Amino acid sequence: MADEADAGRHVAERPDRGANPFLILLFVPVIAVAGLLVAVLFLPPIAGAAFGVDRIDAKLTALGADFTHIPKFPERSTIYAADGKTVLATLYLDNREIVPLDRVSKLARKAVLAVEDAEFYTHGALDWTAVIRALVTNAASGEVEQGGSTITTQLVKNAITGDTSTTFQRKFQELALALRVEQAYSKDEILALYLNDVYLGNGVYGIGTAADFYFHVPAKKLSLTQSATLAAMLKAPEYYDPIDHPVKTRKRRNLVLDRMAELGMVDQEKIDRAKEQPIVLASDGPLELQQPPFFVTYITEQIVANEDGEFDAFGRSEKQRRRRLYEGGLDIYTTLRPDWQAAAQAVANEPYRVGAAHPDYDQTPDTAIVSVENETGAIRTMLSGRNYAEDQLNLANSPRQPGSSFKPFTLVAAFREDIPSGAVFSTKSPLYLPEWTGNDCSCVSNAEGAGDGGYRNLWEATADSINVVFAQLILEVGPEAVVEAAHDMGITTELPAVPSLTLGTADVTPIEMASAYQTLANEGRHCTPFTVDRVLIDDEVLYQHRPHCKQVVDPEIAHLVTAMIQGGVQHGTGTAAALSPWPVAGKTGTTQDYSNVWFVGFTRQVSTAVWVGFPGTPDSLELYFGQSVFGGTVAAPIWHDYMARIMAGMPAVGFPAPPAPPTGTVPDVVGLKTEKAQNKIAAADFTPKVEVVDDPAPKGTVIAQTPEGGTGAQLGSLVTLQVSSGVAPIVKVPRVIGLSEDDARAALEEAGFLVEVVQVETDDPDKIGVVVQQTPGGGVKAEAGTTVTLKVGVEPGGDGGGEGWAELSRRAWS
Repeated sequence: MADEADAGRHVAERPDRGANPFLILLFVPVIAVAGLLVAVLFLPPIAGAAFGVDRIDAKLTALGADFTHIPKFPERSTIYAADGKTVLATLYLDNREIVPLDRVSKLARKAVLAVEDAEFYTHGALDWTAVIRALVTNAASGEVEQGGSTITTQLVKNAITGDTSTTFQRKFQELALALRVEQAYSKDEILALYLNDVYLGNGVYGIGTAADFYFHVPAKKLSLTQSATLAAMLKAPEYYDPIDHPVKTRKRRNLVLDRMAELGMVDQEKIDRAKEQPIVLASDGPLELQQPPFFVTYITEQIVANEDGEFDAFGRSEKQRRRRLYEGGLDIYTTLRPDWQAAAQAVANEPYRVGAAHPDYDQTPDTAIVSVENETGAIRTMLSGRNYAEDQLNLANSPRQPGSSFKPFTLVAAFREDIPSGAVFSTKSPLYLPEWTGNDCSCVSNAEGAGDGGYRNLWEATADSINVVFAQLILEVGPEAVVEAAHDMGITTELPAVPSLTLGTADVTPIEMASAYQTLANEGRHCTPFTVDRVLIDDEVLYQHRPHCKQVVDPEIAHLVTAMIQGGVQHGTGTAAALSPWPVAGKTGTTQDYSNVWFVGFTRQVSTAVWVGFPGTPDSLELYFGQSVFGGTVAAPIWHDYMARIMAGMPAVGFPAPPAPPTGTVPDVVGLKTEKAQNKIAAADFTPKVEVVDDPAPKGTVIAQTPEGGTGAQLGSLVTLQVSSGVAPIVKVPRVIGLSEDDARAALEEAGFLVEVVQVETDDPDKIGVVVQQTPGGGVKAEAGTTVTLKVGVEPGGDGGGEGWAELSRRAWS
């Protein structure tokens, strides 16, 4: 019987003690006690007062006085994916799924009754035949060996008292409570409670859970042999375990079948056929609960911690929330999309595209991928490593330096301060900045090392991820403003307000980065990321998520930053993430020591963060790959391949257009020295471009500009400055003989020469007013600015005085 002292072990038969000559003397008190109990149950108390019945009745009443109801059994909670069907995990202290009695097959009910309490529906709280038999046995042995228990008393022991001691006191208490239970519950209710309470091995409680675990069928579909197998296990669940002890379990199962036949519950012919069958578990073996994904760990930690009060419905204290989570029988419906998670896993398992790994390196990089739905903030994918089930690594929610993928927060802060997107900065690397902290030289360098690419505007600097430009920008806007922008957009980690923040030197998590970029994708409206959509208990709603969305960035600023980081995908550092036909905006990130590489980006529908690095102590990825690695070469291809899979079937929707760029007036810098001219152009938010040309003007002097000073133009646009080399150019003298004086003069001056005209008399009317000779001659190379002498024909006797006259035309050089 399941009433044995230890239901988890097989209890061996006791050895034969031999005949007891005093046994017959014990029958008298046994029969007396049995009669007394009958009197208590079936006669008015006063009728048995002379025999102490009232005292026994009072004791039973006192022992059961506090009973109100059978406590709710701990029931496992089930966590489902967003499709409402895929089970991500079950959470439990007792692995139990409660099922009503009408969802348990009649054969299973009969099998349990046959071996546990065949007369359950006809006797009261006790089975007196069994009680008297137990009293005789116990009196003979001098201790409690048999309990004479019923399903009701077993339910009391397991669900109310929890007392497994073998004493008369315990039996009396069980009897008292059993009487109360039979008064408060119907027989069907008691049987249902018992079937959901019993332990059936391997951490499984209740017949519904066992049917699923051993046979992968609902309890309503249990067959005759399956029902008898589970009933057989009740006596000693671990000893009669069909997984570890199929032979023993089959013998016990057949005893159950014989008992069912003996009681007339099933035809003998069916019983005989059933006994011939082996124990057949589910084709793929018992249902083993797989290690849940990191997503489940993240959810359970969120619910128990309840830092923002989101999960108050689970309880006010941590203890209450944990108990409801693991014992409350909850159906938890989450935001995770199994197909997206599978796509992330498949892509993460593919080889990296940057070449073969170093054969002697003993670490392997790992990957985290997090996707957020832009309109709601729902987390649809959360991959925390290539093999979370084995490695148990928290990578999706582990803080790491984001590198340049942090730069969009600096842009948002700058545009909040009305700094134009066309603002222009020097690209000289290294750039020495007195306010720069974090290193001994107070300098910042570009990833490419030393060099000077001139002045670049923020559009170009963003696309090419130019560090020195963003260093100057954060100093202009202030680190505190960048911290504020990042926190508004979804970064929850505390950030230091230091200039190096713009280069991604503060640790943040992939979840935070995906959430923050969602703000840009959602036109400046941030939605708090969430993982739990709704929670049901007994089909009643316990919790329903309401999206928490708030406009935190001006839509025009969000549109502008989105357009700017599109450039990085179209022609900058993130081209490997380009995803035709879907427009993509995003930013690469690489830390200074190459220990973390990122790509964080979005389409109109989804924002995704991809991180790659070493799980443990940060180490350079260059050591593993044997070559330089960047977010654009490692993380961006992963982002592309993953997004290509999940975006399939979604429409290609463009981003809102950025606001029209502001315009300004181009300064006039002709005549200024190069550096002063560039500074003046850059200060006006135009991009200076210097072209050195040969010219006799003083070296380094601006001799021309395009557009001209005073012209209106878009801020950030290019202004080309022609700067003198200080050396006159060597050019060919145009041939002008035969041209009119005016045409000849124009041709020579256009070529950069000075002109001297000498008139000579001629009798040839065709040569009047025409150049008849030039010095130097046409085709000769000479310095620009050289004087070319022209002889022009005039009529004889003219004002030339026979000697001719000279006219010098000079060109001013500046």
